[in-house]
Amino acid sequence: MEDELLDLVNNNDEIIGSVWRSKYNEIIEKKLGNIRAVEMLIQNDEGQLWIPKRTAEKRIAPNGLDYSMGGHVSSGETYIQSALREIKEELNLNLSHDDLIFVKKFSPSDLPYFRVLYIYKSNTAPSYNPNDFVSAEWLLPSELIARLDSGVFAKTNMRETISALL
Repeated sequence: MEDELLDLVNNNDEIIGSVWRSKYNEIIEKKLGNIRAVEMLIQNDEGQLWIPKRTAEKRIAPNGLDYSMGGHVSSGETYIQSALREIKEELNLNLSHDDLIFVKKFSPSDLPYFRVLYIYKSNTAPSYNPNDFVSAEWLLPSELIARLDSGVFAKTNMRETISALL
């Protein structure tokens, strides 16, 4: 994976510098600040979410359940620009700002991330990138919460994110 330059932000989400993604552990250990991420969930007309399973090769949460799309906001990008780029890379979808519904901005908690969550309404499963995901299924938010509560492995903070939809 190619290294990525990320904006380093303070507790008010104001840029205070930049950091290479490969130095992520230093951010945590030295409490240098926060970085930004975007997440998107595809939701169909029945209220189900398209939830993929990550590949075994992923550094973060290998073989874990994931958001329909998730990624870091690159240096100089806005949250929405990053979301549209990541959606293209991971899901092979060409969307516009108007296709995404803003849900919530999460402040750093367990991890030093500001996270913005979007919803994309669609009844069609995307043609995902096999380098990112190995499978996917449609689940109601309550079904996903039940799986997470039963110990199914997933990305950190996923339960908090899904709870924002309930």
